[in-house]
Amino acid sequence: MSTMLFLFYFCIIFGISVTRRCSATTYFVGDTSGWDISSDLESWTLGKRFSIGDVLMFQYSSTHSVYEVAKDKFQSCNTTEPIRTFTNGNTTVALSKPGDRFFVCGNRLHCFAGMKLQVNVEGNGPSPAPVGAPGAAPAGILQPSSKKNNPATGVASSAPRFGGYGPRVSIWSFVYLMIFCFSIVVDLYSYILSNN
Repeated sequence: MSTMLFLFYFCIIFGISVTRRCSATTYFVGDTSGWDISSDLESWTLGKRFSIGDVLMFQYSSTHSVYEVAKDKFQSCNTTEPIRTFTNGNTTVALSKPGDRFFVCGNRLHCFAGMKLQVNVEGNGPSPAPVGAPGAAPAGILQPSSKKNNPATGVASSAPRFGGYGPRVSIWSFVYLMIFCFSIVVDLYSYILSNN
């Protein structure tokens, strides 16, 4: 009976850990505008809470790049000693530890024009879903007229997703999965006991 109780608790703990991971969010930086000089990246972060396990998705044209830099290099758009450099047009950055993260466009003129992003990663778990829908760009901000140089296709969204990608998954799907897995484990355990 103690083994059965252990298996039950194991399934509960596994279910809780999977459920916590499911609340991680993939944020498409700049939403539909992407990582672009036309995006208002400073206001894009407003109302968003970034947590460990969340993912930043940068989608940009060949005229841009993403440099992760130290705090002291961020304000001056100094890209001489970046922490990391990305140039492929479709960059995923996992937020794996708490603290501030700083990103700039490798083109200093674009950075000075506002193509830079500071993200504060909070706590030690995935964030709740962002409040409200992704905001539209403020009036006066020009939207890119063509994304033909941008490898990103489709409409970007900052919706919560399982594991940071893929279709939305209901919490009830995981409850069902845990009950199903527990019943299989119990049956397997009973089979092993009956054959020994």
